[in-house]
Amino acid sequence: MSPQEEEARIAVAVQKQVQEIIAEQQKQFAQRMELALKDALKGVETANEALKKEHEALLKELDVAKAASAKAEREGDRMAQAYFENKQKQFIEAIRTELLRDLIRMHLETGKTTQEIAVWLDVPMDFIENIRQIMARASAYGGEKPKRLRIEGSPTLRYDDQGRGGLIQFQSRATTFNLWWEFAGGDALVIVEIPTADQWESRTRLPLEQRERTLTYIAEQIVEDKISGNGSFIIGENVITLYAGK
Repeated sequence: MSPQEEEARIAVAVQKQVQEIIAEQQKQFAQRMELALKDALKGVETANEALKKEHEALLKELDVAKAASAKAEREGDRMAQAYFENKQKQFIEAIRTELLRDLIRMHLETGKTTQEIAVWLDVPMDFIENIRQIMARASAYGGEKPKRLRIEGSPTLRYDDQGRGGLIQFQSRATTFNLWWEFAGGDALVIVEIPTADQWESRTRLPLEQRERTLTYIAEQIVEDKISGNGSFIIGENVITLYAGK
């Protein structure tokens, strides 16, 4: 074999070996790429699984929130209905008192007598006289203030305001009791719930004969404290209705 042929044979053998090495490296590279892709896909699957679980958890939380919201709405409706039913007598009396007050004042201004109005509207004569006195005294507290009613026991009022309503606490040496109040509509400013004659002694621990004087003191004090002394009031069976001065 000539030197040229031997050189050519070696060159072929080297080229073949190089190709085999390259092929092996490509195979190994492909295997490593395949493993890397598999690992990457596993990571994606793991991430997707985690996202799926988180999504399911969020859906469950949303369902819980929706259920809680629906329950709160139902309970809110029931509470509102119960509140209205519990205060229905006071609301009805306040509305009736305001309508009667306006009608009586209109008839008094046209010169009708107390008896005529009492028959026409079917209301007690003392209720009409109360309106007449309020009008005669310039809405009770307009202009020169009348002498305040004073009662025994050094009484005081404390107010708990809670938005559109709250509590009024009457306190004296003899007793302490609470009344709820609420803003009214129309000409009336506020209605204050009061114990009826039947409830008076059990709720206030005061004799029934002190009811009118005590409620008058409370009403006058509210006018003084909350309406700057310029207002009037009507004491009913279930509520005191307070008005701004004209």
